[in-house]
Amino acid sequence: MKLNAKIYKQLTNEPFEKQVIDGRNVEFHHMDDTPYLTQYAGRGRFAVWTSDGNDYKVLIESTYYDALKPFYEYEVNVIWLGFLDKVSSLSKKINNFFIIPTLALYAIGAILAILFFQDQTLPILLGLIVLVVISNIVQSKVVNKKVRAENIATQDKIRDYLGQEDFDLLVKAQEEHYQKYFSFEEQPIDGETVEVDEVEIVELEEDDSKNGDLNDGK
Repeated sequence: MKLNAKIYKQLTNEPFEKQVIDGRNVEFHHMDDTPYLTQYAGRGRFAVWTSDGNDYKVLIESTYYDALKPFYEYEVNVIWLGFLDKVSSLSKKINNFFIIPTLALYAIGAILAILFFQDQTLPILLGLIVLVVISNIVQSKVVNKKVRAENIATQDKIRDYLGQEDFDLLVKAQEEHYQKYFSFEEQPIDGETVEVDEVEIVELEEDDSKNGDLNDGK
């Protein structure tokens, strides 16, 4: 399954860590020196998985990796790649289930409209387009539901491997990293006392959390 293929192609520098899992390369690249630091870390997304369909490259912010290193060790990544493989298979199966019948119905409907209902061709085609849109919405909801279920099952496997106590410590480390990363201090001017602003935490969007939240993925 291809993931963020454009980013994958751009990560050509030497990885700081490399693993080989079932014949597939998993490389880790620091996000810090890339244009993606502001784009992703600035939104609270500190790890981005990318793939060309076979190998993987993980773009990750350095302090986030240091804080959650056990979450990216070999055995955990074996579990995570199993999740990605299963999601890819499910997605293809569901997409084919919806796309092929929908396209066939649209093609047949369009041909019949042009041949036998020329006066009503436009309304019929518009109706078919609406049907395609509805099918896509339903398809997306089904895929997302399946992915969430697999994600939860994968989290449980990772929790079982790490142990509940260590898993909870990683969750705490993640929260502390968020707070530290998004906190800042005002610089003193002419000897003024430094005032520390309240910690600002960027909430993850639902899609973003799949690549950076222990409670919803890696």
